[in-house]
Amino acid sequence: MELTFDDKLAVLRIDDGKANAMGPAFFDALDHAMNRAEAEGARALVLAGRDGMFSGGLDLKLLPTLSKEGFTGFLGQFSRSVLRLHGLPIPTVAALTGHAIAGGAILAYACDKRFMAAGPYKLQLNETALGMAMPAWMIQVARSVVPRHLEAQALLHARAFSPEAALGENLIDGIEIDAGRTLSRAIGAARALGELSMPAYAQTKRRLRGPAIAAALAGLDHDLATLG
Repeated sequence: MELTFDDKLAVLRIDDGKANAMGPAFFDALDHAMNRAEAEGARALVLAGRDGMFSGGLDLKLLPTLSKEGFTGFLGQFSRSVLRLHGLPIPTVAALTGHAIAGGAILAYACDKRFMAAGPYKLQLNETALGMAMPAWMIQVARSVVPRHLEAQALLHARAFSPEAALGENLIDGIEIDAGRTLSRAIGAARALGELSMPAYAQTKRRLRGPAIAAALAGLDHDLATLG
């Protein structure tokens, strides 16, 4: 991951050369980026993938190697980092430069706005297709974006949305035909949001999402213990 700042705008670029799979180091870097963004007074944070891939989700090669305690600990790290992003007191915008699948999709849904590159890409929560129960906190984050009439398709049935379908259902805020300009589009949106009153933005987001995030964190240990 590479974090850069430009005139109070923080941009976190994710590129492992492959699927941008999420492991412990991924969430360490995400937490570090959020710490720096807040400490340095950033007015917005943009998350961007590499060409063709935002993130394919959790590192499925890593998970089978973890002990039961290590597996639970990692899922806790994943949960807390994404919930923190969801409640971050500054605007957050995702530049979906390609596929956003499973954990990658929930990372996108945790942001305040999403822009996606046009192309043969998918926005998909595919946990049930992989035999994984979706934790309650993840359902909560997804529901902040996914409309009620799509809940079964998006959360239960693992439907994959093309960029056009995602835009039509308001799962994303725009499509960039020139894939290379997806990040620029997201940065423009982030700068516009950054012109709002940051104290008012932070307080309103806290009132909007804070109670549900607090409840999710309070019940996280039980939530993780009952996955299966």
